[in-house]
Amino acid sequence: MKISSSKSIIEFLLFEKIEFIFGYPGGAVLHIYDEIFKSGIKHILVRHEQAAVHIADGFSRTSNKIGVVIVTSGPGYTNCITGISTSNFDNSSILILCGQVIKELISQNSFQELDNMNLSSTIVKNFFSLNCYYNIQYLISNSIEISKKKKGPVVIDFPKNLTSNNLKVRSKFPFFKKKKKTICIINFNFNFKRPLFIIGGGIKNNFYKKIFDYFIYFIKIPFVSTFMGLGGFNYKNLYYLGWLGMHGDSDVNNFVHFSDFIICIGTRLDDRITNKNNLFSPYAKIIHIDNNKNSISKTIFCNNFYITDLINLINKNIKKKNILIWWKFIIFLKKFFKKKYKNDFFFCKPQQIVEFIFFLSKGRYFISTDVGQHQMFAAKYYNFNFKYFVSSGGLGTMGFGFPASIGIKFANKNKKVLLITGEGSFQMMMQELSTCKQYKINIVIINLNNQSLGMVKQWQELNYNNRYSNSYIASLPNFKNLINSYNFYSFSFYNIKKFYYLFSKILFNDIFCFINVYINQKENVFPIQLFNKSMCEFITFYSIKKYDKKFNFSYL
Repeated sequence: MKISSSKSIIEFLLFEKIEFIFGYPGGAVLHIYDEIFKSGIKHILVRHEQAAVHIADGFSRTSNKIGVVIVTSGPGYTNCITGISTSNFDNSSILILCGQVIKELISQNSFQELDNMNLSSTIVKNFFSLNCYYNIQYLISNSIEISKKKKGPVVIDFPKNLTSNNLKVRSKFPFFKKKKKTICIINFNFNFKRPLFIIGGGIKNNFYKKIFDYFIYFIKIPFVSTFMGLGGFNYKNLYYLGWLGMHGDSDVNNFVHFSDFIICIGTRLDDRITNKNNLFSPYAKIIHIDNNKNSISKTIFCNNFYITDLINLINKNIKKKNILIWWKFIIFLKKFFKKKYKNDFFFCKPQQIVEFIFFLSKGRYFISTDVGQHQMFAAKYYNFNFKYFVSSGGLGTMGFGFPASIGIKFANKNKKVLLITGEGSFQMMMQELSTCKQYKINIVIINLNNQSLGMVKQWQELNYNNRYSNSYIASLPNFKNLINSYNFYSFSFYNIKKFYYLFSKILFNDIFCFINVYINQKENVFPIQLFNKSMCEFITFYSIKKYDKKFNFSYL
């Protein structure tokens, strides 16, 4: 039996149990859209192609499934570039089906023709350009396997004439047999005084989580998380110390700085973690474990590394010293940096808002964020369960949070999804309110409104002598009227008590709700590392750098 080449695309997606396709139609993909109409596969119409990729990203991160996107040629694909870059940085499994002009018109500057391969060669795991319709099934099969294995975006470029209904292919789906996973046995010698684990975003799958939790409870070694690693483990773990980085916990940055043995799992140690590379953990021997060889020694040289997809840490030939003094040092620093923000029960403080959200939700809901101060407040004051935190880490994409939360809802229909955002980020993708209305997507949006681009403003205060160049937004919309125009619920607050009362009621209702909370404009995110300095040099309530010489590390 033979079927049309465009139908074979849809049939294979159904064969792979793809539940949703996120996209926006255009001339170059109309053959495929015609088959979508006939097949009954669930297509989600977005209002902007960038949002389609972000939705697929959020869907993929919280479901262990592949997110599929379909867009047309030219501007349809270029609108996806930001979303593809975000997915590539944060390793989300996404397949992008992109239309292209007919084969005879390629390289002739035709209408809506672009060289998609060269445009995106550095931000995708693989790019395939279809040159013969007989290869359609093979390319899709190959692309899905690559995206799952390499954890990133894969693009297939379809010339329109090769997806014509007149072209027939065999209805046999060549697919790759899944290889049996092999266990890589890794034995460590903990013959060190100040050992520490650093856990990154690569830990976020069930298998790694079970192995890691078992190992930590067995070996009793403390661990810290990167920003992207949040939600990859049980936050109630007694050996979890916090997260590190530019805005990470002050004590955690010091733990990493003074450690003498660091094991990194699933993190590439980018500049937001290490600050100045040659000053990162000067006392430590570093071991790196990752399934992506490009992440090994990318910024920080590692003495030993293991490129493996499965990690089995077992009790065999492990030599471990007594690290009681190291734990005493950890407890001391925890107390030293215990001071937090001052409470204010009349005006809304973003830290209080996030803590109230965690207290009322008890960490059981999915949290998505955009990028900015609100993102850091959410990371610092909300304790995340496994895979319940979705944010743009590597690229830092403003506008990511809203469409990503829609994708989370598609992947977890019976779960509550909360979006913590800012007015600057929300306006970049607020057209997707229409998508929420069409598909009855109910999420709760908490907009921490300081009427400025908060992170930009903070940097201008610290580095540009309070010269606020274009960091204040002077023409914000009336959010309440905007949200109400879509027949959604909307509320605005200046008072923390009223917010607490309303939010406690909303959590028990399955509705779309936008909560606009006006917060103090002068509230900033601390600590913040000093540029081009070591991990333990930062702006906060206290600094421990002056005590550096008082610690005798030969005895610690």
